[in-house]
Amino acid sequence: MALKTEFTFNDKTYRHFINGFEAVMHCHHYMALTTMIAKKFDEYGGSRILAESAEDAVRPMFDSYAEKNSLPPGDERLKMAAEFYEVMGMGQMEAQGSQEGGQVILTRSHVDQGWLTKFGPADSPLNYWTSGYISAMFGCAFEQSARGYDVVETSSIVQGEKIGKFEVKVK
Repeated sequence: MALKTEFTFNDKTYRHFINGFEAVMHCHHYMALTTMIAKKFDEYGGSRILAESAEDAVRPMFDSYAEKNSLPPGDERLKMAAEFYEVMGMGQMEAQGSQEGGQVILTRSHVDQGWLTKFGPADSPLNYWTSGYISAMFGCAFEQSARGYDVVETSSIVQGEKIGKFEVKVK
């Protein structure tokens, strides 16, 4: 599937947009530091807050694209969201699943690579942003509400694995 994308820039506000949605492009330093803060404050829900924020940020873009391009629920929407992940510079992913859940494989990850560059290997998975992204992806694909899926990172590039894996289950 080739995404239909329109990139615009507002000269007055210096804001970037993808298909009319404001999009802030962040370097690996920002993503690594944001992840570190979430991890550091996990006792207060830091990782959950980062995942939910990512879910809330990208879900409207997925729903809008699916509606405007008449994408049927299911595989087509999973592919669309996987392509947006790459277009946004976040990495490369492959997703498969159903309304009950599924699996996502990361072959490249901006979050993991940023962490490795700044801090080296980690002792636990920490791609909270992508977990939220995947929750939005499955929510759009199978028309579930926000927080409709549990996403668990089961294999992590930042821990030395060649690929990242996420298991997805409907709540």
